[in-house]
Amino acid sequence: MKSYFSKKSVRVQGKAWQVRIMLNQWQKEAGKSAKVRDFIRTRANK
Repeated sequence: MKSYFSKKSVRVQGKAWQVRIMLNQWQKEAGKSAKVRDFIRTRANK
């Protein structure tokens, strides 16, 4: 499972079930009302 972040995008590579799990984990981290662009910004700055 790989994920790549840039300032404007995110790319997740893996099996479909792995991607779903990763997206659920990210949603728990960011909160249900968080926008994708805000999440990308926080991850790209790390």
